[in-house]
Amino acid sequence: MQRLIKEPLIHFILIAVATFLVYGWLSHDQDRADRTIVVTEGDLDRMAALFTAEAGTLPSQQDLRAMISDHVEQRALAREAQRLGLAQGDTVVERRLAQKMSFMITDTEAIPDPSESELEYWFNANQALFSEPDRLSFQHVYFSQPDDVRLGQTIQSLAAQPDAWRSKGDPFMLQRAYNDLPPREIARLFGGAFATAVLQHAQTLDQWSGPIESALGTHLIRIKAVREGGLPALEQIRDRVLTRWREEEGRRQARAAIKAVVSKYQVEIEGVPAP
Repeated sequence: MQRLIKEPLIHFILIAVATFLVYGWLSHDQDRADRTIVVTEGDLDRMAALFTAEAGTLPSQQDLRAMISDHVEQRALAREAQRLGLAQGDTVVERRLAQKMSFMITDTEAIPDPSESELEYWFNANQALFSEPDRLSFQHVYFSQPDDVRLGQTIQSLAAQPDAWRSKGDPFMLQRAYNDLPPREIARLFGGAFATAVLQHAQTLDQWSGPIESALGTHLIRIKAVREGGLPALEQIRDRVLTRWREEEGRRQARAAIKAVVSKYQVEIEGVPAP
């Protein structure tokens, strides 16, 4: 017996049998887990909340049993589909799983607040995000036709009576006076060429000038005020800067996490030689 125990072949057989038994035990537990559908309290709460939101009342026992039945059926069919490999090669399923994985990475990545020096450094490196444009206040007289004979007469009369502008020109569908508009908003309302022309007249305050063409017609304009833009101090807009920093840092961390996931895989492209 002792001689048999010392035989290497016996050791090999015993190890093989033990490995087989352990694998069988683990496989049985895994198979049992795969064949078990657990409906958690969280699932029940979610079903009840969804029913209440849609029906406006709490679900009855019959409603709850029906929702549980649908839930179990969906889980069972989904697992059978996975077991049969039906999801493989399905672009819609792959995209949905990738999206869920991306959301999970984004949600689990904690974003610690930066130190004051880090925030200040980031703010200085991204000043263009927070620099505010000049804002203009102006009045205008509108003419629907660019060759309207009244244009010359109106500019002359406004030179003598600059505040009589409300009775001049043609009716206008929008406002005839605007306050504190940035150039991009002026361009949105009247077109880029008009916004550029208004900026060129920004130095001549309280004087009627023109005519200026817009996407809507022809205008005489008077610049009433210019509020200079620029970069506010960090202390003035700290909350806005911190919010933007968190958004950027969250995207950076998500990209890094996704890159780490991708790096676990070797990519082979058929027809393209490996680098």
